[in-house]
Amino acid sequence: SVFEHVHNLDLTFHLDRNTGAVSRILDRGNRSISFLLNAMVFNIVPTTLEVGVVTGLMAWQFGAGHAMVVLGTIGAYTGFTVGITQWR
Repeated sequence: SVFEHVHNLDLTFHLDRNTGAVSRILDRGNRSISFLLNAMVFNIVPTTLEVGVVTGLMAWQFGAGHAMVVLGTIGAYTGFTVGITQWR
């Protein structure tokens, strides 16, 4: 039987086995996907929606020029923040 075969194997076989590797890899993948989905749902999507609503309202109330100023300001802030973060 398989049970007897496993018990009859040499001790070095059992000590050299890396039985938790697949479980660890799957757990890390699960945590990565969970982190990505949380970031998307709670940070990226709401921010994008808010920028779109504000830009749309500015374009509707004051014209496309003001909407471009809003987008330019947000783009400059994002570029500055990413640049300083990468530099540090």
